[in-house]
Amino acid sequence: MKRPRLPVCLFALTLAVLAFCLFRPSASGYLPPALDEGNARSLLRIWSISSVGGGESWLKERLRAFEKQHPGVMTYLRSVSPEELELADAVLPDLVLYTPGTLTAPQELFIPISGAGQLRESVLRCGRWQNQQYGLPLCWGGYVLCWDGALDPHSAATPAPTTLWGRSPEKTDDSAGQPGFPYEAILAADTPLLTPSSAGAFSLCLMPSQTRLLSLPQELRSPAEVYSLFRSRACTCAVLTTGQMTAFSALTSSGKGFAFGMLVPEQIITDQVWLGSVIKGAEDTAAPLLLSFLTSPESQLKLTEQGLHTVRESTKLYAAGWEAEVESAAGRSLCALNAYVPAADIQAAAWQVCSGQCGISEALLPLL
Repeated sequence: MKRPRLPVCLFALTLAVLAFCLFRPSASGYLPPALDEGNARSLLRIWSISSVGGGESWLKERLRAFEKQHPGVMTYLRSVSPEELELADAVLPDLVLYTPGTLTAPQELFIPISGAGQLRESVLRCGRWQNQQYGLPLCWGGYVLCWDGALDPHSAATPAPTTLWGRSPEKTDDSAGQPGFPYEAILAADTPLLTPSSAGAFSLCLMPSQTRLLSLPQELRSPAEVYSLFRSRACTCAVLTTGQMTAFSALTSSGKGFAFGMLVPEQIITDQVWLGSVIKGAEDTAAPLLLSFLTSPESQLKLTEQGLHTVRESTKLYAAGWEAEVESAAGRSLCALNAYVPAADIQAAAWQVCSGQCGISEALLPLL
């Protein structure tokens, strides 16, 4: 007589239910299963909501270095939309990375951060809200004015990473003679200038005097759209992020871009800051340790590989080239917009300045 098969069936059904609960994808995307009790390593979940140009590559390399230094920690990085933080069934990460204008009301999601010594106050303020430090700046970039070299072939050159306006790096002082800005040629073009609908619009007002004669475009576009149109030569002159400038310099050096000229603003006003915040309830994870690692001198020196800039007060990364010009401009004045001001407010303020409705200081006041 055969034995009843019911217990076997119940056991199989139980295993199937457990597997579904442990490995099912949630509405916020697939999450890896928790580490089993026999594995001593802890899992650190990181969400990147938005980043500066080159930031993701720098972060991935740094995460590998962090895991080597801390064998007990395994990192898991996802790129998500801001809306995923608000989903009812979302399993929130330990650490969130983002740029200004992406998130508001940080006190509802994040814990205050302490011990941010040796970092620049001008970028620290970017992650401060209601007198609490909710976001720690990890790196920053700015904006530059770039034009198609076909407009002025004598002053634009195919640049290497260490050249500035076609000159060798040891001749970057004013006595070397700065090439003329091709103002007339730009005005004569069908699409003379594109400006991003962000802090990049402020940067046009901070360029050398002749560039300020350019009229404001009828429409401000996203930084990504501006870069795409410049790359395809649909416009002759554009305000680009330094991350875009780094990428385009590499394209041109490899023969896939085209010769160009460029100018750096006299001061830096930027929303190109990458911040990290610890989610409530993740105080006892490795998240604070990772933030400290990313802002350490060791990690900050690696920013040069992506043309990014350091948040450390006393650290300099560039000896020459246009990156050094950006660094020098930041040394004169660096203004990072508050991370928790809505993007629409930043765009409206930039439009008011560029259209002459108010001055830069007046427009910036509610954005800091």
